[in-house]
Amino acid sequence: MATKQLQQSTLDIQAARQKSTVPVDLMTTYLRGGKEAINKIERYRALLANEPEISTKQAPFQSRQEQVYASIAAARRLIEIADEQNFNTEQFLELIQASALMTPLGLNYGAFWPVIESQGSEEQVKKWMEAAKRHAIIGCYAQTELSHGSNVVALQTTATFDEKTDEFIIHSPDITAAKWWIGGLGVAATHSVLQAQLILKGKNMGPHIFIVPIRSPIDYKPVKGVTVGDIGPKAYGGFSTTDNGYALFDHVRIPRDNMLMKFAKVSKTGEYSPPVHSKLSYGSMVKLRVKILSDAGWRLATATTIATRYCTSRRQFNADRDGLESQVISYSSVRHRLYPLISTAYALILSGINLNNTFELMTKQLAQEDARLLPEMHVTSCAFKVWSARRSSEGLEECRKAMGGHGYSIFSGVSEHFATFVPANTYEGDNFVLCQQVGRAMLKQLQNVVQGKGVTQQTANYLTLLSNTSPVAVDKASLLQPDVQLAIFGNRAARLVANLGRQLQNGRRWEDVNMECWDICFAHAEYLLIKEFIETTQKLAKSPEYASLAPVLKRLSDLFFLSIITGNGLATTLTTQALSVNDVGLVQEVFRESLASLADEAIGLTDAFGFSDAELNTALGKKDGNPYGALWEAAQSNPLNSDEGREKLGAHEDHSSSPRQPCLLEGC
Repeated sequence: MATKQLQQSTLDIQAARQKSTVPVDLMTTYLRGGKEAINKIERYRALLANEPEISTKQAPFQSRQEQVYASIAAARRLIEIADEQNFNTEQFLELIQASALMTPLGLNYGAFWPVIESQGSEEQVKKWMEAAKRHAIIGCYAQTELSHGSNVVALQTTATFDEKTDEFIIHSPDITAAKWWIGGLGVAATHSVLQAQLILKGKNMGPHIFIVPIRSPIDYKPVKGVTVGDIGPKAYGGFSTTDNGYALFDHVRIPRDNMLMKFAKVSKTGEYSPPVHSKLSYGSMVKLRVKILSDAGWRLATATTIATRYCTSRRQFNADRDGLESQVISYSSVRHRLYPLISTAYALILSGINLNNTFELMTKQLAQEDARLLPEMHVTSCAFKVWSARRSSEGLEECRKAMGGHGYSIFSGVSEHFATFVPANTYEGDNFVLCQQVGRAMLKQLQNVVQGKGVTQQTANYLTLLSNTSPVAVDKASLLQPDVQLAIFGNRAARLVANLGRQLQNGRRWEDVNMECWDICFAHAEYLLIKEFIETTQKLAKSPEYASLAPVLKRLSDLFFLSIITGNGLATTLTTQALSVNDVGLVQEVFRESLASLADEAIGLTDAFGFSDAELNTALGKKDGNPYGALWEAAQSNPLNSDEGREKLGAHEDHSSSPRQPCLLEGC
């Protein structure tokens, strides 16, 4: 019976794949960036496949200190592989991404390098990046302080210019100004790009970016005046291989040209030349928020792949005449939870592709001191960051719960993603603070509309719908029409903004409308997400190469829309009267039909994300099924189950007499 059950789990996965009509390979090709990108990924996977130093199989049984050491060894090995393969910088960064490893060098590549390249002068980029790319120096991005995070303007670290020596003096007034939470600072970084208040002739010019030495690249001892270390373990065991650190500066002197001066400049005499746009330096912060959107999508894709495969392989209750119980994936409660999350993963990934393209265009414009795209990119990235961090975190946990008790095992492969991603709700801007920025920006656009000027940000064009005050009329067919879906989400968002304006006009203080801003931020993000989903699907329908993807993406897009207005978005949809309460039953009916239409596609849609078993790092969601056999094997690798492990616990047998009892305390 046991053998039959193990075999059945594999047969169930195979049967599900045969039912699916999804063009899996073609979808993978599109999501991953094209055939050339797929070829690169496969090459990198082959290079990494037999590298024991890069394997994370022992990580669940290691202490945090052991994990950090192992991750440093893995980072070193990646550098060696790149040298052996004669990779250029682009290929090296692709290799790192393909490895999916989190190491103390992660923000060296993800923040230190990009900030220097985007904020440094031509001479500074040449000087610092030549050393950085040789790994002669290792960097981090030091902004957050012990007592200030989201409020960048109030950072306390100072950079005071000394005209006599042509130096800046970097100083932390007290421990509340210590840089804190800085990835890579704990043990790895020799340098940081550091945000500090620029002080010229006694006047505070606001936060600027400086390259500040932390440790000697020779012996790794802290630079004189720098107190540096690791802040310790994080919640849920997340980021265990990242050395989030602290640093306190006691009058540390750096040359004047260590201030990044692509835009703002300071002369030898202490004269300040401001940038043409005061927000030009914000591009680096926007980059990290843009990355969160894609990260949210791919992490949720990982979790839904694992959960969908396991729930397809797992059978519980309602045995038929042959003794076969029902597949867990067939239960309504499981479909209601997992299928919308699959559609959400697709929505986030597709929007992430488009947002990254816009960011690249903005970066090119910023290099020419053209900041036209920056205000809209800032608002869009804030809204997407908030929405994706919140909904993906919730989705990761929902996937874990959908797998039942085994989902709580670290071998499920989901828990680590939750622990690693959930802090995205607070880093790179607290979600509630960012929502206020979105709310404020939409109020400015509303004022333009009221004054007859029109919106200056196209992402707010739904505000032109305010002339309509009625609920959007719907029937069963029209609910699946893109223009109707956009009208419902657009009217909802516009009316929430208008309501906020009325609240403030009636005397409510700005500090008191944070939750109204929260609703606006989510409505704004959801309007943009469904708009991107619809436009991408329509574009692919006209593509000679990818047209066959459009039908299933249309069904996913519909499910994404319906899951929001029957779920978390229902309250604001009704309170704004974007939809009549009399139509809720109809919407729920169409939602259930949408779920049913994707019942045979779940395995195909998740296969199309294109993960290898090594990348999923799961016992429960392997491609061939067999979760129980894989989970059993994973448990056998536990050092506690080895002879040495049993001896350390004192539970081994003494063959000279009678078996000893377990002895867990000294002296027993």
